[in-house]
Amino acid sequence: MPNRGWEFRVLGPVEVGQGDTTITLARRAQRCLLGLLLLDAGRVVPVGRLLELLWDDDPPVNARGILHSHVARLRGTLDPDRTGSRGFRLLRQGDGYLAETDVGAVDVHRFRDLVGRARRSAGPGGRSRLLTDALACWRGPLLADAATDRLRDRLGVGLEELRLAAIEARAEAELECGRHRELLPELADLVRQHPLRERLIRAYMIALYRDGRRPDALAGYRRARGDFVRELGLEPTRELHELHDRMARADPSLHFEPSKASARRWSWRGAPSGTPRAPGYQPV
Repeated sequence: MPNRGWEFRVLGPVEVGQGDTTITLARRAQRCLLGLLLLDAGRVVPVGRLLELLWDDDPPVNARGILHSHVARLRGTLDPDRTGSRGFRLLRQGDGYLAETDVGAVDVHRFRDLVGRARRSAGPGGRSRLLTDALACWRGPLLADAATDRLRDRLGVGLEELRLAAIEARAEAELECGRHRELLPELADLVRQHPLRERLIRAYMIALYRDGRRPDALAGYRRARGDFVRELGLEPTRELHELHDRMARADPSLHFEPSKASARRWSWRGAPSGTPRAPGYQPV
């Protein structure tokens, strides 16, 4: 069904928007219910599953009645004339409910779609733009004002990892475009937040090196090695070690070369072919 109205945001606080108007549903349970249905937009969610998720596996005796009441209120707010004229319908099908809307109107599905399109994009500039748009969908944790941490963990399996992989892939695309200097502040912050993500460490080292800061790039490796040994009891991978060695001997192939970058084949395993790849991540 084409979207002619509401836009739904679940990556962060649950919000419903239409033009310049934003609706925040007053009851946490209604926000949570709407989020659950939108995560499975276009598919029937059984009542039993909704009861388990809404009440953390411990629904009260009158849970079905409360659920039906929340459904009625959501319909009254989002589809008052029951025609779907605002691009949303909440339907009962069998022993379940289905949220019918354009999945492009739901930020989490738009995020996944943009990441998928970036995966299929050959050029680094296009890939970076798609991933930038995808990451702009995030305003905070999934169902930030509606779900408990436990529920968020159950619902968001793989989603946070996909976000981090998209951040890494965007940084690599930006490096391939030669924008290492512009990336440096962002990468410094990301490496502080995620000191064990080798893909980010690699990108940061390359950005520093290409900015003429080889000592800082080498120091970044030593710092990362200390973190790995202290936190995991492991050395960084051979690929990261080899990158350090190539930098130590000032390997000229590490410098940015626009002509080669434009023709370079990109591997969605996580790095341009012929360059080191970080382990332990799910490629976007």
